[in-house]
Amino acid sequence: PPPPPPTTMDYRHSLTQLGFEFDNPRARWADPVADAVQRVLDDEINPRVGSHGGWVVLLEVRDGIAYLEMGGGCQGCGKAEVTLRQGVEEKIRQAVPAVREVVDTTEHEAGESPFFLPGQEGESPLG
Repeated sequence: PPPPPPTTMDYRHSLTQLGFEFDNPRARWADPVADAVQRVLDDEINPRVGSHGGWVVLLEVRDGIAYLEMGGGCQGCGKAEVTLRQGVEEKIRQAVPAVREVVDTTEHEAGESPFFLPGQEGESPLG
């Protein structure tokens, strides 16, 4: 599935409203560890992998393990493992010490438009 829509900001000036209005359609996690991982994905990871047409979704955090799924240009990308290990996992573990491992659950062979085909030259947006 595609990532959730981004937060939008609008300036309201009417008889009943004056100022900025924020609409954040992203549901926050009840678990504070999962919520912290989600914030890393929203603020640091997805803006960068989005430059390659990809996204990373948090499925759950259980027993110190964050389970993720990669989509778009990341699904099946020849640099997905580099992005995961040297970018996503590193940033999550630095920001959220309670996470000791990151597991990619993506079916990469099902990717329809990988940014880099296996064996193709190029750099991960996070690697």
